[in-house]
Amino acid sequence: MRRTFTTLIATLGLMVAGLAAPLLLSPASARTQSLGASPTGQSTAAHQSMRAKPHRDLHDTIVKKRGKLYFKGRVDPGHGPVVVQKKACASKHCKWKRFTKVATHGPKEKWSVHLPAPRHGNWYWRGYVKAYGGYAKSWTGKWKTYTL
Repeated sequence: MRRTFTTLIATLGLMVAGLAAPLLLSPASARTQSLGASPTGQSTAAHQSMRAKPHRDLHDTIVKKRGKLYFKGRVDPGHGPVVVQKKACASKHCKWKRFTKVATHGPKEKWSVHLPAPRHGNWYWRGYVKAYGGYAKSWTGKWKTYTL
């Protein structure tokens, strides 16, 4: 009785939202209706996103220790060198250039690199780990350094 009542409430809520048609039909006709209603472009995109590789989390941050800036983080899960890139302006006309490649260390696969700051203007920083071991290429956030 309780299951029937819960199903009825859920069906009524979905009817208000306009999503109850597939639930009220038989399973075979609901599958046919949902497949027939979706364009092939969306279906293909959905299948590609299902096959997409997972990304690593690089837990990146910039910290200041003893007056110096350090770009650091932790590769999770896995290991591998982190490639740090730099560019001199925020526009798309400036290209990202490789600054350094830093190895991870310890059981938590930590990484750290000293970052200089420009005398004038801004520098932008980011890092990545190459794709390997069933994971896609993973990126850090973009960071900005400057001198006051």
